[in-house]
Amino acid sequence: MEKTIILEKIHIALDTLISNDRYLLLNDLSERCITHKLAEHLQPLFLGYNVDCEYNKNINNAKNEKRISILREELTEKMKGHLKINNNSVPFIEKSVFPDIIIHKRGDCNENLCIIEAKKESSSDILNQYDEIKLEAYASNKYGNELKYHFGFFIEFKTGHLEQKAEIIKTFINGVEEND
Repeated sequence: MEKTIILEKIHIALDTLISNDRYLLLNDLSERCITHKLAEHLQPLFLGYNVDCEYNKNINNAKNEKRISILREELTEKMKGHLKINNNSVPFIEKSVFPDIIIHKRGDCNENLCIIEAKKESSSDILNQYDEIKLEAYASNKYGNELKYHFGFFIEFKTGHLEQKAEIIKTFINGVEEND
């Protein structure tokens, strides 16, 4: 599926969320609550795919969890000392991950369409940076990652204001941030 079609469908779901679930944004409910509703609005737009929240299983992983490997130096640089990492002799860090929303076909790693990470505008920069690292890793074969999502999107929700807004602020294709 082409990026423009995916983006169009995500924007339709975001508009529906703002229209139908304004209460969640106005009252600054949890990120999980908001992303769950967004996933519900995405599902009818992606027929033939599963839209799941915090889906953490992976059929190709011996531990059966979705995991990403991140180069220690890269993670340390991006997190700017906010993450304590033990055992400096290990070049890679492997982390279990729970993506906010994925659009995929369950049981088939070749049909991993996209991952969506979302944060409220009030979230810390550290959490945002970690989600960006996850998006890069999910959509690449970097460091032996086997998740192979075609696209990654970082969405920010404006909450607690009269003007509710949700927008895609970053797009990743094959693990690389795309600048429009």
